[in-house]
Amino acid sequence: MYTEKELEAIARQFLSRNFQIDLHIPIKRNNRLRSSLGRYVMDREGSPLRIELSGHLLTYGKKEVVIGVLKHECIHYAFHQKGKPMEDGTYEFEQALKRYGAPSTKTLKVGKFYTFLCKKCKKEGETRLKRIRTHHQQYRTKCCHAPVILTGEKIYDGGVEERT
Repeated sequence: MYTEKELEAIARQFLSRNFQIDLHIPIKRNNRLRSSLGRYVMDREGSPLRIELSGHLLTYGKKEVVIGVLKHECIHYAFHQKGKPMEDGTYEFEQALKRYGAPSTKTLKVGKFYTFLCKKCKKEGETRLKRIRTHHQQYRTKCCHAPVILTGEKIYDGGVEERT
């Protein structure tokens, strides 16, 4: 696992080499990020504040996946500094992600998931919700609205695999 200082050094080198700009914001771990692996944070005036990486990413992600997400957030920062369109999904931004080997948004799966079966149709499912372990009787499946049967845990590290 990388420290915040190591991540900052990697980001500085990436930005300097590829965009000829310096990093003037910190890189922080944020254990509250649940649905995203990282984010570029600005203040209300639009000034850069920090880059945050998810605790799940830093705990479970492969090193190359962590670096990829860091590059993605650095590209947001660089595009913002250069006045380019920095939003996910814009053509120029997505081309830059490809050029530098950074993943697009919502293309990686990282973290601990709890697996279950639908009691009625036996369809498999998974959730990040830790509470399902102790209160599974309170949960129902989307497919049949039937009770769930817990089957285990899966840890994803962002590697290439099928997404369900």
